[in-house]
Amino acid sequence: MLDLKATKLFQGLPDGEIKKIQRQLKMVQHPKGHEIVVRGDGGVGFMIITDGTVTVSTVQGKARKLGPGDSFGEMALLDHEGRSATVKADTDVSLATIPEWGFKSFLAEHPEVAYRLLQVLSQRIRQAERP
Repeated sequence: MLDLKATKLFQGLPDGEIKKIQRQLKMVQHPKGHEIVVRGDGGVGFMIITDGTVTVSTVQGKARKLGPGDSFGEMALLDHEGRSATVKADTDVSLATIPEWGFKSFLAEHPEVAYRLLQVLSQRIRQAERP
């Protein structure tokens, strides 16, 4: 299982901050082959992979692999437009999740995490715009 301090979003945060974050996370398991998120569905949570791998498939037919420390699900929670991609478990997967109803307050309580999430979104936009 991944140590949350090693994830891209939480790396370098003080231990006290990590402990506060851990109290807000709920652990969820998904079996290999399960569609964790389906494009177009409403968002129910933000997810951080703690163990296993997934494939993210977009409407444009692009696919990318995510593994421990990577996250997904924030876009649907931020814009309420539904999921932008389908995420399927390549292996058994463990996720640390923040439910939709707690996401906004979570970001307000942890501004450094919100900033890092903006960086991740910016990187995804740049990747999507590449030919």
